[in-house]
Amino acid sequence: MQEEEASRQAIVEYKPRGDCETKMRLTYLAAYLIATRGRLTPEEMRSIADARHDRPQESNS
Repeated sequence: MQEEEASRQAIVEYKPRGDCETKMRLTYLAAYLIATRGRLTPEEMRSIADARHDRPQESNS
């Protein structure tokens, strides 16, 4: 059970470095939640929403 919680926490706390990683992270998180029939806590939801604003902006060049 501790290993599962650690895995979940690692996904939630991961800071994506770009749009591709952001999409991959959300896809992986969705699959994890579906497989475990889990739900995010309000704190986890805030962390995921805030992570998008914390990452550096990508240039379009």
